[in-house]
Amino acid sequence: MRFGFLFNHYAGHQILHAAPIAFELSRAYPQHQVEIFVLGAALRSVVERVAQRYPGHKVWVHMVEVPLYARLIDPVIKPFAFAKKQAVLDANKALFADFDVLVVPEKTSLKLKREPGLEHLKIVYTHHGAGDRAEAYYPELAQFDLVLAPGPKITDRLLASGLVKPENCAIVGYPKFSVIQSLGAPYPRLPSGRKTVLYNPHYSRRESSWPTMGRAVLEYFRQSDRYNLIFAPHVLLYQRWFRHRARPLGRWRAVPHMHLDTGSDAVLDMTYMDGADIYLGDVSSQIYEFCIARVRQFFSMRGGWRAGKMMTASRCGTRAMWCVRWPISPRHWPKPMPGMAIICPCKKACFKRLLI
Repeated sequence: MRFGFLFNHYAGHQILHAAPIAFELSRAYPQHQVEIFVLGAALRSVVERVAQRYPGHKVWVHMVEVPLYARLIDPVIKPFAFAKKQAVLDANKALFADFDVLVVPEKTSLKLKREPGLEHLKIVYTHHGAGDRAEAYYPELAQFDLVLAPGPKITDRLLASGLVKPENCAIVGYPKFSVIQSLGAPYPRLPSGRKTVLYNPHYSRRESSWPTMGRAVLEYFRQSDRYNLIFAPHVLLYQRWFRHRARPLGRWRAVPHMHLDTGSDAVLDMTYMDGADIYLGDVSSQIYEFCIARVRQFFSMRGGWRAGKMMTASRCGTRAMWCVRWPISPRHWPKPMPGMAIICPCKKACFKRLLI
């Protein structure tokens, strides 16, 4: 059989969630051909560095063709939308016709199922994360031939919603944990003697703390004499800066105890998650990446906001939250900002059904 893995995106945030599956598949079943397709040289570099963790694999890595018109208009409309994604699918239909299975971490590629000559192609969806956003359970999941999930938390929800059936849903764990810090990204130099806070707002305006309080958070830590801050938002926040209302960060870039990163490799491979003491974020699955090793405690930035039933990470009712490495004494917790309320501690049991 011939398996293809398609990473049809501008940023590399999906690669570490799915590329490990490709490399393990190649090593476990060398009789099958496994190939990875990426959009651009930057993503190819990410894949090749992840590949170094899998000696003996036989995966081929290719860059997909991007039509000239898409390359020309992309710089103009990129702040609003990603033109290349649809263009790549249209330009490479013949390429995918030679494969039996195509594995993708997003729903755009479902378009291929409706293309003549691709009726035989099985399309597999692999989650790029394990967050609790309602949007992660979209109706299009029912169109995939197989859905790969990180754990029972997600499969139970998918089955209960009727989006998948037991026979086309499988638990594969959280592949990203196999390639932590695989990209060689350095940890920033920050003043010693301070606890380091990682602020990781989401890009979705409806679920993100960034539009309403993001700049206030940065200013709070600029004035702090107790904390370092790493600002590392979801990579899409600044990829589509106009659509997501991202703003210039010049005022805070020269602050010695603040490190601002809107899209380097360190954002992708858990470099910041592993080094920070306190996590401040929204609904991203990166909260689980921060919490998985040790018990943490959470604090709400949006007291009074009630989480949906899927918000496992904020089941006490919070949008943006503090997450503190255990054991850090309460005297080291950040001073509450206006509107912040403390919520109850969360134990490891809260996360067991995520991955186990």
